[in-house]
Amino acid sequence: MVPAADSNRVEGSAIGRDSFQVGQIHGPVTVYAGGADRRTAPEVPLLRVRDADPLRLGVHRPIRVPGTDTPALPAYVPRDLDTRDGDGLRPLIAAAAERGGFVLLVGGSSVGKTRSLYEAIRDAVPDWGLVQPVDAGELQRLAARRKVVVWLDELQNHLADDRGLTAATVRALLAPEVLIVGTLWPHYYDAWSVPHTSKQEDDRHCVERDLLKLADVVHVGSSFSAAERERAAVRSLTDERLRVALTSEDFGLTQVIAGAPQLVHRWEHAGPYERALMTAAVDATLLGAQSPIPESLLRSAVPGYCGPAERAGAPGDWFEAALAYATQPLLGATAALVPVSVGRVMGRPDGYRVADYLVQHTGRVRGAMPPPETFWEACAEHLTDTADLSRIGNAAAARLRYTAAVPLLRKAVEAGSASAMHDLGELYRRMRDEEAAQEMADRLSASDDPQADLYQVLLAGWDFEEIADLAAAGNEYAVSHIIEYGDPRWAMQVLLDRMEPDDLGAWRRMAELLRDEGEEERAADILDMIFRRDDEPDDDLLMCYAESLKHTGREERLRELTAEGYFWPAHYLADLLHERDEKDEALDVLRELAGQGHMDLDDLLATFLAEGGHLDELLERAEDGDCRSAVKAAWMLHERGRTEQAAAVLIPYADDGEVYAASCLARLQQLTESIDDLRARAADGDEHAADAVVRHLLAEGRCEEAVTAATAYGRLSWRHREILECLERHGAVDLAVSMLEALERSGDAHCTYGLAKLLRKHGREDALRACVDRGDPGADRELRQLLREQGRSAEADALLRHGLTADGRTVGQVPG
Repeated sequence: MVPAADSNRVEGSAIGRDSFQVGQIHGPVTVYAGGADRRTAPEVPLLRVRDADPLRLGVHRPIRVPGTDTPALPAYVPRDLDTRDGDGLRPLIAAAAERGGFVLLVGGSSVGKTRSLYEAIRDAVPDWGLVQPVDAGELQRLAARRKVVVWLDELQNHLADDRGLTAATVRALLAPEVLIVGTLWPHYYDAWSVPHTSKQEDDRHCVERDLLKLADVVHVGSSFSAAERERAAVRSLTDERLRVALTSEDFGLTQVIAGAPQLVHRWEHAGPYERALMTAAVDATLLGAQSPIPESLLRSAVPGYCGPAERAGAPGDWFEAALAYATQPLLGATAALVPVSVGRVMGRPDGYRVADYLVQHTGRVRGAMPPPETFWEACAEHLTDTADLSRIGNAAAARLRYTAAVPLLRKAVEAGSASAMHDLGELYRRMRDEEAAQEMADRLSASDDPQADLYQVLLAGWDFEEIADLAAAGNEYAVSHIIEYGDPRWAMQVLLDRMEPDDLGAWRRMAELLRDEGEEERAADILDMIFRRDDEPDDDLLMCYAESLKHTGREERLRELTAEGYFWPAHYLADLLHERDEKDEALDVLRELAGQGHMDLDDLLATFLAEGGHLDELLERAEDGDCRSAVKAAWMLHERGRTEQAAAVLIPYADDGEVYAASCLARLQQLTESIDDLRARAADGDEHAADAVVRHLLAEGRCEEAVTAATAYGRLSWRHREILECLERHGAVDLAVSMLEALERSGDAHCTYGLAKLLRKHGREDALRACVDRGDPGADRELRQLLREQGRSAEADALLRHGLTADGRTVGQVPG
């Protein structure tokens, strides 16, 4: 929609697919229908950031305090993350807006991440256009736009199917004055960011991991800090909702604002049919449903969640009453189930979404309880979204519910999903049904999906030559895979064939590959070219460039850059001089630029001074505020028997939160058995002292105390491997299992494999089966191995080929 004349204009319009929302129209306009040639149609004006409705962007509708008349949103409470050092949201947004970038907030439900993001972009770029893309295709049409914000709230929803967002799409879009922003739940971030190490399983999250690599990530805590609560208290003087939220002891401030207490009360006080309906909806959401959950699905699934007497005694209107209970708005904010419509029919919902905080509140319990058979059947019958069918089908397969997985994936296959053809083919292979697996391969061969060729190669077993053929044909995933993981020579050729001369990022990857192959001279030439063409070279580039100059003996260039005030060239020049035993000159080079905020350079200077025995200079630098010198001086003093003086040097830095000094002080106190001092510092929040206390307890074999201390200090996740070894060594297996289960429930993805291995090692079959019911990666493999170790190979083979029934028995096993 564009002005028909220079004097006409449209304000506040929002465009999405083939529909639009009109703000104000001044004069006659022309509307171009969806069939118009997009290449010749004038550019459509976008909604400005300042005019966007934050509730439509995903900001939670806040609670309403009875008897008050307040604006739609409570006053914004500035968060520590807005401006904190290193990864402050506002500075990252400003930088990304200028150069083109992707900023992602990671945090749990109702912690305020979407509101913080909205306030940040409204403050930074209020007059830019705003787009909420439907799919990757819509993003590609934005490639020529500038001064535009791409809003990706709940990032996982934009990766849902074969048309989902990829790293290649984002790379093509990023340019100066293009800002991509998004939010993501922590369990998705944890699952996607874990490096793929298993040779037995496909890398299912490679697409997501490549996308995360492009983002500047800001983590949002689950609760307000003391400083944030103080700011909230000031604003509560004029906003009753903030005052009410501040009085809650059980929920975070942002969670109270979003109605979390009422949601939990609704869940805990539900009747049998209301609870069953909400549980079915929660299970569907947890297992992958992202489109609205149909009413028909809920009606069909609920009977399996009720006992025999409840089913027999259900009144005629049980479903209507349960649905009314679940959809009742709470304090004018959210409801447990929210009716939504994705179509054009007014006044009639297409289905329901579960309040995200309720999903998180119930998820830990529900994740350990596999749904009943009626749930799987209802999903297969009533779900229509292909991506939902694939996700829930794969969730069933991960829980060894093959009889549930096959019809779900089969329905997605019939809808034409190439990814479902691959997944079902892999499942058939696992079940040793080669004829059915070949059917999926044939379907992929006949599919016109752009990704079908790649999925066919993956199903056949990752043949790299075939992947190379796909790359040559232009398949972006295959190209990225070869460049990132293929043979370096191969990767370089692919890069050269496809690289644009001005793509400095591609040239940097080329330099990395050359360095991997030992071709430092060529790499140094490329890095020199990039450095000269990049107006604002980042720290990583400078480090690689300087290191390459050192390795190729280009001392004069290092001296030139050092004279210009660059830190990394000075660092590597000093290193080169030190290796040549020109130690005094090396120290002079470092002294010239020390104390200006470059920690690596300061650390190298402190290291060289310590090696040379320059204690007095180290102490002087420590007095002037150099933490690195303070640490080196402390160790020198300790080695000379002056431990009390060493601690005195470190304590001021540790008290100021200097991580390096706090770690050193904790180690020093542990060596000198100052356990009481360590406990005191740990109680004050010194995490390094807390680590030292835990290590001390482990060294003395006081395992239970170590677990208690690590839990109290919030260090259990960081120290779980050491604690686990100690617990096993002392025979405290039950405590070890409980510890890993607690970590897994808290969302620590790294503990999942460790728990399954521990359970198999100690023969805990029932607990291992519970891991399978949760869908824990690798649990099914550990269970089969345990069965074989117990002489039950036939049962293990049956488990591999046929999976489990809905009630957890091996298919074909007689109940008993």
